[in-house]
Amino acid sequence: MLEYVYSPHYDFYIDKAKRTSGYDMKFFHFHKKYEVYLEVEGTRRYFIGDNAYIVNAGNIVLIEPDSVHKTASVEDMPHTRYVLNFNQDYLACMADALDGVDLLACFSLGVHVLQVSPRKAQAIESLMAKLWESRDCETPSGVGQRKLVLSEMLLSLGDYIREQRDSVQGKMTDKTVEAAQTYIASHFAESLSLDDIAGQVYVSRHYLSRLFKKRTGLSVVEYVNSIRLTAAKGMLETSGMKIGSVAEACGYGTTAHFSRMFKEATGFSPQHYRKLYNKQ
Repeated sequence: MLEYVYSPHYDFYIDKAKRTSGYDMKFFHFHKKYEVYLEVEGTRRYFIGDNAYIVNAGNIVLIEPDSVHKTASVEDMPHTRYVLNFNQDYLACMADALDGVDLLACFSLGVHVLQVSPRKAQAIESLMAKLWESRDCETPSGVGQRKLVLSEMLLSLGDYIREQRDSVQGKMTDKTVEAAQTYIASHFAESLSLDDIAGQVYVSRHYLSRLFKKRTGLSVVEYVNSIRLTAAKGMLETSGMKIGSVAEACGYGTTAHFSRMFKEATGFSPQHYRKLYNKQ
Protein backbone atom coordinates (compact mmCIF):
# COMPACT_ATOMS: atom_id res chain seq x y z
CA MET A 1 0.00 0.00 0.00
CA LEU A 2 2.98 2.33 0.45
CA GLU A 3 3.72 4.38 -2.63
CA TYR A 4 4.78 7.63 -4.15
CA VAL A 5 1.61 9.65 -3.68
CA TYR A 6 1.35 10.04 -7.47
CA SER A 7 2.29 6.47 -8.40
CA PRO A 8 -0.29 4.68 -10.57
CA HIS A 9 0.68 1.25 -9.24
CA TYR A 10 -1.62 1.06 -6.23
CA ASP A 11 -5.37 1.40 -6.13
CA PHE A 12 -5.69 2.91 -2.63
CA TYR A 13 -3.44 5.12 -0.50
CA ILE A 14 -4.02 7.17 2.66
CA ASP A 15 -1.65 9.33 4.67
CA LYS A 16 -1.92 11.42 7.81
CA ALA A 17 0.59 14.14 8.67
CA LYS A 18 0.93 16.45 11.68
CA ARG A 19 3.56 19.16 11.18
CA THR A 20 4.71 21.62 13.82
CA SER A 21 5.88 24.20 11.28
CA GLY A 22 5.20 25.20 7.71
CA TYR A 23 5.79 22.83 4.82
CA ASP A 24 5.80 23.62 1.10
CA MET A 25 5.62 21.00 -1.63
CA LYS A 26 8.46 21.91 -3.97
CA PHE A 27 6.79 20.84 -7.18
CA PHE A 28 3.43 20.41 -8.83
CA HIS A 29 2.42 16.81 -9.40
CA PHE A 30 -0.47 14.83 -10.86
CA HIS A 31 -1.68 11.24 -10.78
CA LYS A 32 -4.25 8.89 -12.23
CA LYS A 33 -6.29 8.85 -9.04
CA TYR A 34 -9.02 10.76 -7.29
CA GLU A 35 -7.85 12.66 -4.22
CA VAL A 36 -9.65 13.73 -1.05
CA TYR A 37 -7.73 16.06 1.26
CA LEU A 38 -9.00 17.04 4.72
CA GLU A 39 -7.44 19.90 6.67
CA VAL A 40 -7.84 18.90 10.33
CA GLU A 41 -5.90 21.76 11.96
CA GLY A 42 -4.27 24.91 10.62
CA THR A 43 -4.48 26.65 7.26
CA ARG A 44 -2.88 25.73 3.95
CA ARG A 45 -2.71 27.13 0.47
CA TYR A 46 -3.79 24.68 -2.22
CA PHE A 47 -2.99 25.08 -5.92
CA ILE A 48 -5.03 23.19 -8.50
CA GLY A 49 -4.21 23.98 -12.10
CA ASP A 50 -4.31 27.77 -12.39
CA ASN A 51 -6.45 28.23 -9.26
CA ALA A 52 -5.20 29.10 -5.78
CA TYR A 53 -7.30 28.38 -2.68
CA ILE A 54 -7.01 29.01 1.04
CA VAL A 55 -7.89 25.80 2.91
CA ASN A 56 -8.84 26.14 6.57
CA ALA A 57 -9.45 23.54 9.28
CA GLY A 58 -12.51 21.50 8.37
CA ASN A 59 -12.24 22.24 4.64
CA ILE A 60 -12.17 19.35 2.17
CA VAL A 61 -10.33 19.41 -1.15
CA LEU A 62 -11.52 17.23 -4.05
CA ILE A 63 -9.22 16.56 -6.99
CA GLU A 64 -9.96 14.61 -10.15
CA PRO A 65 -7.36 12.43 -11.89
CA ASP A 66 -4.74 14.25 -13.96
CA SER A 67 -5.23 17.59 -12.18
CA VAL A 68 -1.91 19.34 -11.57
CA HIS A 69 -1.71 20.41 -7.93
CA LYS A 70 0.41 21.09 -4.87
CA THR A 71 0.13 22.59 -1.37
CA ALA A 72 2.04 25.31 0.46
CA SER A 73 2.22 26.97 3.86
CA VAL A 74 0.49 30.11 5.01
CA GLU A 75 2.88 32.09 7.23
CA ASP A 76 4.75 28.98 8.38
CA MET A 77 1.67 27.66 10.23
CA PRO A 78 1.62 24.16 11.75
CA HIS A 79 -1.08 21.89 10.40
CA THR A 80 -2.60 18.42 10.48
CA ARG A 81 -4.18 16.81 7.45
CA TYR A 82 -5.39 13.57 5.86
CA VAL A 83 -4.94 12.82 2.18
CA LEU A 84 -6.21 9.76 0.34
CA ASN A 85 -5.94 8.62 -3.26
CA PHE A 86 -7.84 5.87 -5.04
CA ASN A 87 -8.53 4.86 -8.61
CA GLN A 88 -11.92 4.22 -10.16
CA ASP A 89 -11.42 0.45 -10.32
CA TYR A 90 -11.04 0.30 -6.54
CA LEU A 91 -14.75 0.97 -6.09
CA ALA A 92 -16.00 -0.93 -9.15
CA CYS A 93 -17.63 -3.66 -7.06
CA MET A 94 -19.37 -1.05 -4.90
CA ALA A 95 -20.64 0.79 -7.98
CA ASP A 96 -22.06 -2.47 -9.33
CA ALA A 97 -23.78 -3.21 -6.03
CA LEU A 98 -25.22 0.32 -5.77
CA ASP A 99 -26.92 0.35 -9.16
CA GLY A 100 -27.82 3.88 -10.21
CA VAL A 101 -25.70 5.56 -7.52
CA ASP A 102 -22.77 7.68 -8.70
CA LEU A 103 -20.10 7.30 -6.02
CA LEU A 104 -17.84 9.77 -7.80
CA ALA A 105 -20.41 12.53 -8.26
CA CYS A 106 -18.66 14.76 -5.70
CA PHE A 107 -15.74 15.12 -8.13
CA SER A 108 -17.88 16.21 -11.07
CA LEU A 109 -19.94 18.95 -9.40
CA GLY A 110 -17.45 21.73 -10.10
CA VAL A 111 -16.16 22.08 -6.54
CA HIS A 112 -12.52 21.93 -5.51
CA VAL A 113 -12.65 23.24 -1.95
CA LEU A 114 -15.67 22.49 0.21
CA GLN A 115 -16.41 24.33 3.45
CA VAL A 116 -18.84 22.46 5.73
CA SER A 117 -20.22 22.86 9.22
CA PRO A 118 -18.11 21.65 12.18
CA ARG A 119 -20.48 18.70 12.62
CA LYS A 120 -20.08 17.58 9.03
CA ALA A 121 -16.32 18.15 9.10
CA GLN A 122 -16.14 15.93 12.18
CA ALA A 123 -18.13 13.24 10.39
CA ILE A 124 -15.66 13.25 7.49
CA GLU A 125 -12.71 13.24 9.90
CA SER A 126 -14.16 10.18 11.66
CA LEU A 127 -14.42 8.34 8.35
CA MET A 128 -10.87 9.36 7.46
CA ALA A 129 -9.67 8.04 10.81
CA LYS A 130 -11.34 4.69 10.14
CA LEU A 131 -9.62 4.45 6.77
CA TRP A 132 -6.29 5.41 8.33
CA GLU A 133 -6.60 2.85 11.13
CA SER A 134 -7.44 0.06 8.69
CA ARG A 135 -4.83 1.01 6.08
CA ASP A 136 -2.66 -2.09 6.63
CA CYS A 137 -5.46 -4.64 6.94
CA GLU A 138 -5.51 -6.71 3.75
CA THR A 139 -7.95 -9.44 4.79
CA PRO A 140 -11.10 -9.70 2.64
CA SER A 141 -13.20 -8.26 5.47
CA GLY A 142 -10.69 -5.45 6.07
CA VAL A 143 -10.62 -4.45 2.41
CA GLY A 144 -14.41 -4.67 2.23
CA GLN A 145 -14.79 -2.46 5.29
CA ARG A 146 -12.46 0.13 3.77
CA LYS A 147 -14.49 0.24 0.58
CA LEU A 148 -17.71 0.66 2.54
CA VAL A 149 -16.26 3.54 4.56
CA LEU A 150 -14.85 5.23 1.47
CA SER A 151 -18.19 4.89 -0.33
CA GLU A 152 -20.00 6.42 2.65
CA MET A 153 -17.57 9.34 2.63
CA LEU A 154 -17.98 10.03 -1.08
CA LEU A 155 -21.75 9.91 -0.92
CA SER A 156 -21.73 12.30 2.06
CA LEU A 157 -19.44 14.71 0.22
CA GLY A 158 -21.75 14.69 -2.77
CA ASP A 159 -24.67 15.54 -0.51
CA TYR A 160 -22.71 18.31 1.23
CA ILE A 161 -21.77 19.91 -2.08
CA ARG A 162 -25.34 19.96 -3.29
CA GLU A 163 -26.46 21.49 0.00
CA GLN A 164 -23.74 24.09 0.35
CA ARG A 165 -22.57 25.18 -3.09
CA ASP A 166 -22.75 28.81 -2.02
CA SER A 167 -20.22 28.16 0.75
CA VAL A 168 -17.47 27.04 -1.60
CA GLN A 169 -14.46 29.31 -1.40
CA GLY A 170 -13.63 31.06 -4.65
CA LYS A 171 -10.26 31.41 -6.27
CA MET A 172 -8.18 34.54 -5.79
CA THR A 173 -8.09 36.57 -8.99
CA ASP A 174 -7.00 39.91 -10.33
CA LYS A 175 -7.55 41.40 -13.81
CA THR A 176 -3.84 41.91 -14.39
CA VAL A 177 -3.04 38.41 -13.16
CA GLU A 178 -5.84 36.95 -15.26
CA ALA A 179 -4.47 38.73 -18.33
CA ALA A 180 -1.02 37.31 -17.62
CA GLN A 181 -2.46 33.82 -17.15
CA THR A 182 -4.33 34.09 -20.45
CA TYR A 183 -1.18 35.16 -22.26
CA ILE A 184 0.84 32.32 -20.71
CA ALA A 185 -1.82 29.76 -21.68
CA SER A 186 -1.61 30.92 -25.31
CA HIS A 187 2.19 31.20 -25.51
CA PHE A 188 3.60 28.54 -23.16
CA ALA A 189 5.26 26.79 -26.10
CA GLU A 190 7.42 29.86 -26.68
CA SER A 191 10.48 31.02 -24.77
CA LEU A 192 8.72 33.14 -22.14
CA SER A 193 10.46 35.59 -19.85
CA LEU A 194 9.04 37.65 -17.03
CA ASP A 195 9.77 40.77 -19.08
CA ASP A 196 7.80 39.37 -22.04
CA ILE A 197 4.76 38.59 -19.91
CA ALA A 198 4.88 41.89 -18.02
CA GLY A 199 5.09 43.80 -21.30
CA GLN A 200 1.94 42.08 -22.56
CA VAL A 201 -0.06 43.25 -19.53
CA TYR A 202 1.55 46.73 -19.43
CA VAL A 203 3.16 46.59 -16.01
CA SER A 204 6.74 46.33 -14.79
CA ARG A 205 8.29 42.91 -14.20
CA HIS A 206 8.71 43.69 -10.49
CA TYR A 207 5.07 44.72 -10.08
CA LEU A 208 3.80 41.65 -11.93
CA SER A 209 6.06 39.37 -9.93
CA ARG A 210 4.78 40.72 -6.61
CA LEU A 211 1.14 40.85 -7.71
CA PHE A 212 1.16 37.36 -9.22
CA LYS A 213 2.66 35.86 -6.08
CA LYS A 214 0.22 37.75 -3.85
CA ARG A 215 -2.86 36.75 -5.82
CA THR A 216 -1.99 33.12 -6.57
CA GLY A 217 0.77 32.16 -4.14
CA LEU A 218 2.87 31.07 -7.13
CA SER A 219 5.75 32.73 -8.87
CA VAL A 220 5.29 33.38 -12.58
CA VAL A 221 7.90 30.70 -13.32
CA GLU A 222 6.04 28.12 -11.21
CA TYR A 223 2.81 28.92 -13.02
CA VAL A 224 4.40 28.62 -16.46
CA ASN A 225 5.86 25.26 -15.49
CA SER A 226 2.49 23.98 -14.29
CA ILE A 227 0.90 24.89 -17.65
CA ARG A 228 3.74 23.28 -19.58
CA LEU A 229 3.65 20.09 -17.52
CA THR A 230 -0.08 19.73 -18.05
CA ALA A 231 0.39 20.05 -21.81
CA ALA A 232 3.33 17.62 -21.79
CA LYS A 233 1.34 15.05 -19.87
CA GLY A 234 -1.40 15.15 -22.49
CA MET A 235 1.07 14.77 -25.35
CA LEU A 236 2.77 11.80 -23.72
CA GLU A 237 -0.57 10.11 -23.19
CA THR A 238 -2.18 10.74 -26.57
CA SER A 239 0.63 10.95 -29.10
CA GLY A 240 3.71 9.06 -30.24
CA MET A 241 5.83 12.20 -30.35
CA LYS A 242 9.46 11.81 -29.42
CA ILE A 243 10.40 13.11 -26.00
CA GLY A 244 12.52 15.85 -27.55
CA SER A 245 9.58 16.96 -29.68
CA VAL A 246 7.29 17.06 -26.64
CA ALA A 247 9.86 19.16 -24.79
CA GLU A 248 10.09 21.61 -27.68
CA ALA A 249 6.31 21.79 -28.13
CA CYS A 250 5.91 22.66 -24.46
CA GLY A 251 8.47 25.43 -24.41
CA TYR A 252 11.42 23.67 -22.79
CA GLY A 253 14.78 24.67 -24.18
CA THR A 254 16.35 21.23 -23.86
CA THR A 255 15.16 17.66 -23.49
CA ALA A 256 17.29 17.28 -20.35
CA HIS A 257 15.60 20.25 -18.66
CA PHE A 258 12.16 18.95 -19.59
CA SER A 259 12.96 15.45 -18.31
CA ARG A 260 14.23 16.84 -15.03
CA MET A 261 11.17 19.04 -14.47
CA PHE A 262 8.78 16.24 -15.43
CA LYS A 263 10.40 13.77 -13.04
CA GLU A 264 10.32 16.31 -10.20
CA ALA A 265 6.58 16.75 -10.79
CA THR A 266 5.58 13.12 -11.26
CA GLY A 267 8.31 10.90 -9.87
CA PHE A 268 8.84 9.40 -13.33
CA SER A 269 10.84 10.21 -16.41
CA PRO A 270 8.72 11.09 -19.48
CA GLN A 271 9.60 7.73 -21.05
CA HIS A 272 8.61 5.78 -17.94
CA TYR A 273 5.40 7.78 -17.52
CA ARG A 274 4.35 7.03 -21.11
CA LYS A 275 5.01 3.30 -20.64
CA LEU A 276 3.02 3.20 -17.41
CA TYR A 277 0.12 5.10 -18.95
CA ASN A 278 0.01 2.84 -22.03
CA LYS A 279 0.22 -0.23 -19.83
CA GLN A 280 -2.75 0.94 -17.79
